[in-house]
Amino acid sequence: MTDLNQNNSLVAGMLSFARSIQVTEGLFYATKNKNSNDLTPIEIVEKGVRGQTSHDGAGDKAGLSNPQTVEHAIIPQEHFGLSIRFSVRFMPFSLSPHSCDNQEVTRTYVRLAKAYRNADGFRELSRLYIWNLANARFAWRNRFQSDKQKVIIEEIDQGIKLAFNPLKLRLDESAKLDQLVAALIEDNEKGKEKLEELINRVAKGLSNDDNNACTIKVEFNAKMEPGQEVFPSQEYLRDSIKKQRENPKSIHYGKPLKVLASLSTPYKGTEIRHASMHSQKIGAAIRHIDTWHDDQTHPYPIAVNPFGGIQDTGSALRRGDNSFYKLRENGSELIAGLDKVVQPEEISPEAHFIMANLIRGGVFGKKKE
Repeated sequence: MTDLNQNNSLVAGMLSFARSIQVTEGLFYATKNKNSNDLTPIEIVEKGVRGQTSHDGAGDKAGLSNPQTVEHAIIPQEHFGLSIRFSVRFMPFSLSPHSCDNQEVTRTYVRLAKAYRNADGFRELSRLYIWNLANARFAWRNRFQSDKQKVIIEEIDQGIKLAFNPLKLRLDESAKLDQLVAALIEDNEKGKEKLEELINRVAKGLSNDDNNACTIKVEFNAKMEPGQEVFPSQEYLRDSIKKQRENPKSIHYGKPLKVLASLSTPYKGTEIRHASMHSQKIGAAIRHIDTWHDDQTHPYPIAVNPFGGIQDTGSALRRGDNSFYKLRENGSELIAGLDKVVQPEEISPEAHFIMANLIRGGVFGKKKE
């Protein structure tokens, strides 16, 4: 048991954790038929559009023609589906700091992680991560472009392969094991065993002492029509936007106002711009597991981060006593609470949140006063 009088500090001047969930870029393909392996890379192309000036502050230019070049991606002719593919690697880097200038603090984080593992906490996080893969949150806008879709998750080493109907899973409420089983497309009885095995494999990848990772492949397959637009990530062009605002007349057809993410891919003897989803965007979707923030103004899961920040609204749900930095001040209580856990359901929301941030990784040092 933990001695509450012991100095179980989790605060150090230099402190960082390596990212435990490594995601590849997601590549966009078009499919020709029911065989989802008959793939054609979706290409990023430009088009000129004639819009209207409609932004606030347009002045005497309001409503006038506003020609511009944009990039887009569509399902090619004679193709009838979209496939987004990537892989995820789960690693045990939350068990100990990547760097720390205080050995006692390092030992405390090691004790915290072991207590969390002994309480079976990593399995709970594993279930939540798999929920966000099975529900296709990572597809973002593309998830809402089709009424017929599935997600295939395949664990590499053990050959576990499961297919889910993401439309049977909610985005605003995390799925329990039975709800995940109900979303399986076929063979639910054996599927439950495979699903439990998959959850255990991911949990072990996050928590084993041998640095053995768990790697899974993920596919999102959706029925779509030829010519239907799909939505890769969009590049953040800060300098271009600034120049446009300073001199709107500088925009011309040779410089796209909207640039989509792509990777160079050989296809039919030439290099094409292959549409892609940023690994960071997929990772943010997987991290939408913070259901513990207890903010009634936003009663939904949010991406795990120290202050509970939501980029879309510019708000932070964890600015006060429930921020990562405030909660970690109670290192002794966190570890003692985990030591008393008999059933995983007894793990405190604070312990889940702290460990989920360590899995996320980052720099958590504190500046000297």
